[in-house]
Order: sequence, then C-alpha cells, then structure tokens
Amino acid sequence: MQKLKEFTKYCMIACVGGILDLALFILLHTYTDIHIQVVNLISMFTGVTTNFILNYHYNFKAHSKFLKRYFSFLTIGTVGFIIVALLVLVFVQTMGWNAIIVKIGATMFATVIQYLLNRYISFRRYRV
Repeated sequence: MQKLKEFTKYCMIACVGGILDLALFILLHTYTDIHIQVVNLISMFTGVTTNFILNYHYNFKAHSKFLKRYFSFLTIGTVGFIIVALLVLVFVQTMGWNAIIVKIGATMFATVIQYLLNRYISFRRYRV
C-alpha cells in the first residue's frame, strides 16, 4: 500500500513538472526558432529539476545526500529525455505528427520508467 501511495505522489509531482515542461516546450516551440530538440532539452531539464526538489522533500522525504541523489535523478531524467527525444524524432520529425501530442504521450511513457528507476536507485534507502 505504501508503494501505491508513493507512486501516486510521484505521479502528482510529475504532473507539476510535466505541466512546467510542457508549458515551456509549447512557448519555446511556438514563439522561438530554437531547434525542437534543444527546446525539448530545456523544458525537460526544468521539469526534472522541479520534480527532484519536490520528490526529495515531499514524497521520499530524503534528508541526506542531496547532490548524489540529484545527479542520480538527473541521470535517470536523461534516460527519460532520450526516450522522449527518440519518440519526437520518429513521430514528429520523420512522420510529421503533432509535436505537442507526441510530447505528452512520450512524457507519460517515460514517467513510468523513471519512477521505477528513481524509486530503486535515486531514493533507495541508504545503509548507515
């Protein structure tokens, strides 16, 4: 039951970071000439950093190893970025699908993978 509660909180926090990520993606993609993959990187990094801070304090209630956990979380976020970037490459840049729809779907898919990795790597219980 604890893992379900934790996953639910993770998803709620992911929504906050996801909304920030998506809003920044839409703004930069719509109103700038920045390459779509650079826009994706900027928006993802902003969302991942926000998610880490919220998860660190409110979900996993970690009190130690902030930088170690952040770099682990960021590395796992990079895995998510690669997944999203590949899906954007295939479905938007190659097939011409709607960038915003692809971004939403790809991010949802990556979120599940990232939760599992973060749960068992970034926020595992460190032995004393």
